[in-house]
Amino acid sequence: MSEENKELLDDLSGQIMTFTCSGETYAFDIMDITDIIEIPEITKIPKLPEFLLGVINLRGQVVPVMDFNLKMGKPKEEYDSKTCIIVTERDKASIGILVNRVLDVEKVTKKDIIPYPKKGSFIRGIIERDGSRTALIDWNELVGLEKK
Repeated sequence: MSEENKELLDDLSGQIMTFTCSGETYAFDIMDITDIIEIPEITKIPKLPEFLLGVINLRGQVVPVMDFNLKMGKPKEEYDSKTCIIVTERDKASIGILVNRVLDVEKVTKKDIIPYPKKGSFIRGIIERDGSRTALIDWNELVGLEKK
């Protein structure tokens, strides 16, 4: 494992939250998540990239919302009763990420994760268990923030 890939996994909290989009399973480090909410009214803002749906008011805070499917280059899907917004935060920057379904919170160790070798990818690593694979999403890359 390269030093850069090792550093990428060093700050992993040990718990992930899994979710689905376009029939595939993904995960965030649980420490990046502040809320999971039903879809409120989203205020559209002109001239945003297609994957940015607009903003919501979350307890007096304006939070931009992105469609995870569109951000990953997949087609937009219809919303249903299980579609929700995962609100993530790091370094006082919040963003809502619209996903098809939240699945579960799971424990994970660095040994469970195969670091993803492609630099600049949204994928931090691949969690391989019981013959299934889950992509661990790098929050900083997804929202375009530099790591401090």
